[in-house]
Amino acid sequence: MDNLILLKEAFKKSVVPTLIIDQSGACIFANDEAEKLLDVEKGKKRSFFFYFTALFNLSLAQLLTLLKESIEKTIRVQHISTLEYDMTIKPIKTSKSTYQLIQFNQVSLSLEKQDAVLRELNQYKRFIEESQDAFLVVVDEKVRYVNPAAIRLLGGRSKYEYIGKELLSFIHEDDIRFVKKRMDAIMQDKPFRPRVEVKILAKEGVKFIESSVTKMEFQGKPAIQYFMRDITNRKKYDEMARTSEKLTMVSKLAAGVAHEIRNPMTAVKGFIQLLKVSKEYNEEYSEIMIAEIERIEVIIEEFLTLAKSKKETAYKPKQLCRILQHVALLLNTHASYRDCQIKTDLTAVDAWIYCEENALKQVFINVIQNAIESMTRGTVHISLKTEGSLAVVEITDEGCGMEESVLQKIGEPFFSTKETGTGLGLMISYKIIEQHQGKMTFTSKIGIGTKVKITLPIVLNCEKES
Repeated sequence: MDNLILLKEAFKKSVVPTLIIDQSGACIFANDEAEKLLDVEKGKKRSFFFYFTALFNLSLAQLLTLLKESIEKTIRVQHISTLEYDMTIKPIKTSKSTYQLIQFNQVSLSLEKQDAVLRELNQYKRFIEESQDAFLVVVDEKVRYVNPAAIRLLGGRSKYEYIGKELLSFIHEDDIRFVKKRMDAIMQDKPFRPRVEVKILAKEGVKFIESSVTKMEFQGKPAIQYFMRDITNRKKYDEMARTSEKLTMVSKLAAGVAHEIRNPMTAVKGFIQLLKVSKEYNEEYSEIMIAEIERIEVIIEEFLTLAKSKKETAYKPKQLCRILQHVALLLNTHASYRDCQIKTDLTAVDAWIYCEENALKQVFINVIQNAIESMTRGTVHISLKTEGSLAVVEITDEGCGMEESVLQKIGEPFFSTKETGTGLGLMISYKIIEQHQGKMTFTSKIGIGTKVKITLPIVLNCEKES
């Protein structure tokens, strides 16, 4: 056993992957290099046979045959990485048992293989250097590499303006917390959104970028590689299209809102005239007038909320149930004009989502308005439920329905089933739902109606609005 102790100490700091196993395959000793090569999981004791057969091109039967031979031997094996190793097996006999000393020596690449690897690396480097997309490598939250496109995106002149700087120093304050959480998730091998939109601080001002990331190794250290694309102009065009659609929507709703306000105003005017005649205070009249005025306030607030145009999108946790209730209230008058009604079944009252409220209202108004206009009379059903980590909104009408060929074109620019429609409404709605990491689908049957299903991720363990 003293021999084993001496061998352990001798091989502990060796750069050659070395291990000692007993006759059952249990590892008596493995140095750090051996654990790396065999991808040994910390804290888990598994036999050498398990790791070796998973990573090398020898079967368990072949390995056992080699180990049974009581002479030193060397055999060439191939790792799943395609690297080749000379595996040397040396029997060690003690008074009590026999052990096997196993070492792996990497086979040097031939000159041809070295040239092939270098060519591949140079091609990859040239691809990165000439790419129109910005590319960064981040190690320990600091920039270690930037390609020319990234320098142009940030408005710089030299890579040395950015190498060694904190990545977060180029991120807009609105997105710093999100980007930091995302980096932590990537490095800890936790789930993360592979592609997102964020704002960065370039020398010429704020820019919107689309960023995709993957984990990698850079100069022997864990790192994150970022591919970034400037979408500032696209965001401007999207916002212009949304504003145009919103103005169209607001003008359509204006008549309905005016009618909705006129009814309570008529009631208030009547009670004021009664009070003027009686010249006495009436508690019941006062309560009714206050209730009617409060209803007017709600309608006006919802109308103004829809009409507001924010320069920058602000995502916050919101209760989806309340958003749908507000939209249903706003569209009730429009529905009554067409002898239709809106029925809601909002059972998932605790479904909170991370969203830009005005944008989602625009989607729901668009879809519900289309449902109303597809019928001369009937009911629009709005339901809200949860399926796992998703909130599911279903909007169903009893209209004429659509053929499959029409369904396939839904969401295309300038395609509309209405004579005066532009098709921009649903195109923008698709885009908004996509930006919220959601999905919108249509199903329809001629003579029965259409169902729109919208799924959105639920906020988990987050601070909800007060």
